[in-house]
Amino acid sequence: MLLNSLGRVLVASGLVAVTSFMASTAAFAGTTGTVNLSSSVPSNLSITVTPLAAAGSLNLAPLATVANVQVATIAASTNSALGLKVTPTSTGLLSSGLNTITYTIGEAFTTGADLTVASVTDGTALIKTHSSASGTARESAISVSYTVPAGQAPGVYTGFISFTAVDNP
Repeated sequence: MLLNSLGRVLVASGLVAVTSFMASTAAFAGTTGTVNLSSSVPSNLSITVTPLAAAGSLNLAPLATVANVQVATIAASTNSALGLKVTPTSTGLLSSGLNTITYTIGEAFTTGADLTVASVTDGTALIKTHSSASGTARESAISVSYTVPAGQAPGVYTGFISFTAVDNP
């Protein structure tokens, strides 16, 4: 019985010694540590499209040839250091039922410097871009040009130009 008690004391002493050795080893395992930090800044992207009165009162008299009538202004900005891209999309058609009038879209900066004038043909979407490395695009003037054929059918003709802004990758 004395031997049995002595065995228990030795086993308990051994467990205490092993536990304290492990604890002290963990406490002295290293002299430095690292905490990794990370997060993200959300995009602050905006676009403002302002239609002008001319967009709703286009001259559609037969044989009218209209060049670069301003229909809207666009302002866009972002907090991206890589700038932004504005993409206008349109069918390039004013439609009344099955009757159509083809138009082209032009863009000019408010400084008056012409940017590329792109032509849109029947059923072809226009995609044009411009970017700003500073994150703010200069305000742009959007215009349309068209010629109304002599025998154009009467009706209310409508069309659209949509604009999408994205941060440059």
